Amino acid sequence: MSTVQTIMTPNPVTIGAEARIWEAANLMLDHGISGLPVTDEAGQLAGVISESDFLLRGELHTDPAKSFWQRLFSTRGALAEDYSKAFGRKVGEVMSSPAVTIGAEEAVGAAALLMAERNIKRLPVVADDKVVGVLTRSDIMRSMIKEMAARSVERIDADIRRALEGELDHQRWGDNITVHVKEAIVTLEGKVLDLREKTAARVAAENTLGVIQVIDNVQVAMLPDMPVPPPGFYP
Repeated sequence: MSTVQTIMTPNPVTIGAEARIWEAANLMLDHGISGLPVTDEAGQLAGVISESDFLLRGELHTDPAKSFWQRLFSTRGALAEDYSKAFGRKVGEVMSSPAVTIGAEEAVGAAALLMAERNIKRLPVVADDKVVGVLTRSDIMRSMIKEMAARSVERIDADIRRALEGELDHQRWGDNITVHVKEAIVTLEGKVLDLREKTAARVAAENTLGVIQVIDNVQVAMLPDMPVPPPGFYP
């Protein structure tokens, strides 16, 4: 199974907590991304700002109005935080914190499960408390498709090898041929005593279903030259 660092986007675009929210919006639009890791002065991850943080804003008159009972049972701090997120001008006032993160050495499956459980689209990837990458749902989808394709190729290679070895086993001349298959490319190896055996092995490989190329490394072992008899040897 792949690890997060093998499929993440390294050296991600980040933004400081003291930056203005319009700067974050422009960065996301310019780079075609849906969120940004937010770093503090030490370069460590402070939070994440995403498209969803721009939806419930005072400018849009979409800041959530709380009912009497919600206001009654909400703490003063929680109400103050909601106000800051709706009307704040700095990234640090609007971002989600603490950020949900994943380690660079974690398995891709663990990252996918975390995204599903938290219903998030992007994960900052951290190593030694520093942001080293970003993992998105698209990254995971590409990894999954690549792995599925690789498994299909492995099955095809196994089928080709099995079919060709079966054909060679049925031929009296095929017992000295070794078959290797990778990505539907067949490599033939071994030693034979007759050039015609080498040719026949290549023909068998070329006629095996699914083969796209044959690399013929079969060697023809020539018999040593017979010594010339001395004069008068024959009567």
